[in-house]
Amino acid sequence: MPPIMKNIAWILLLGPEAGIINVWLMDLFNLHDAPINLFSMPGMIFVEGILWAPLVFLLIAAPLRHMDPSLEEASAMSGSGTFRTAYLVTLKLALPSILSVLLLAFVRSMEAFEVPALIGLPAKVILPITKIYISLELTSTPDYGVASAYSVILLALVGVALYAYARATRAGHKFQTITGKGFRPRVLDIGKWKYVTLLYVLILPTLIMLPLIVLLWVSFLPFFMQPSWEAIARLTLENYPRVFSNTAALSSLKNSAIVSAACSTFAVLITVVVAWIVIRTKMAGRWALDGLVSFPLVFPGLVLGLAVLRTYASLPVPIYGTLLIIILAYLIRYLPYAVRFFYPGILQIHKELEESALMCGATWRYMFRRIVLPLMMPAIMGAWVWIFLQSIKELSTAVLLAGPGTQLVSVFIFDLWEDAQLVDLAAFVSVFSAGLILLAYVAEKLTSRFGTHV
Repeated sequence: MPPIMKNIAWILLLGPEAGIINVWLMDLFNLHDAPINLFSMPGMIFVEGILWAPLVFLLIAAPLRHMDPSLEEASAMSGSGTFRTAYLVTLKLALPSILSVLLLAFVRSMEAFEVPALIGLPAKVILPITKIYISLELTSTPDYGVASAYSVILLALVGVALYAYARATRAGHKFQTITGKGFRPRVLDIGKWKYVTLLYVLILPTLIMLPLIVLLWVSFLPFFMQPSWEAIARLTLENYPRVFSNTAALSSLKNSAIVSAACSTFAVLITVVVAWIVIRTKMAGRWALDGLVSFPLVFPGLVLGLAVLRTYASLPVPIYGTLLIIILAYLIRYLPYAVRFFYPGILQIHKELEESALMCGATWRYMFRRIVLPLMMPAIMGAWVWIFLQSIKELSTAVLLAGPGTQLVSVFIFDLWEDAQLVDLAAFVSVFSAGLILLAYVAEKLTSRFGTHV
């Protein structure tokens, strides 16, 4: 689901005026005021955390799946319990993944646009990204000076985070778990903890599914209504054919598929090589290369879109007003995230596998294709799928670059929201989200055939 729709759905669920859950709680306990106020800092933190939980899972799953269980078995045989083994062995070896997730979540939360705009502004909670948006969009004349000043603040914060990550992972040999001897991943039997684990893992899917359920409900209504027998009697299918008879909706779907597929493919091809160079080689200036690839992290989508727009509008390059300029902007935006998928995976592959291939006469290209890429395939597929699913929903960058003939899904949804067409918007997003779920399912099935899972 596009982030803007998740925010709208949570507003429909927990809004203090007419939120479905708040109304139910008020009726159940005979309350005069809403017990939950989404328009607050805790509400923003809650929604932002739910938004990024899938990213955390996707990034950490592949390294944990490839961790050699003999290390945990050795700890258990030495007398360590499950929790002590998890702390001293599993979490220590997963440190690069944890730090990568922390860095990505920190940066993305700093630059997130939808939550500060839809929930923060009504709550009068102003964040740096909100100041940038106000300076560019909500003033009579765009104030590029203020927007640039807040971008510099974000640059300083991200620079500190990148420096801390580099220092924590500079001794890469400490995290290598895939070697040429005895690597055999296995399933862990958690015994009596399976019931607690079941309850725990059901919480997140429930929170993720609630917004989709409320949007499905709204998509069948002639206008927004609280769930009731009267509302059920008014359910209709008219919203679906009406919104998909709109040529702009079909055009936005096609354009978004082209842009996201191109962006994901180019980003993976570039960053898998960059990550190997940074981790494996002793090339002078390799960390400068990492800094160059990571530099777009500091640019909020609005600022990046504006920078690309102003740059190519003044250059004699005929890509302004085409899909190519959007692909370029998306590629710049998602390069830092793609490379962060590959660092933990490369750190876990021992150099002896590559060195043995080279000693047997293999060329670097052959070694990279037959050894590194297969072992990196879970991270590669995870990066491609994640970038595709994120870029196809990207709004803040696209809203300044899309125009007639190049409108994307996110911009089309934003236009429906501005026009207060809530039921049409819900119908469109419901079908769009179902398509993305189907895409993720197909990707999982295809990759599992080759022993990898994303």
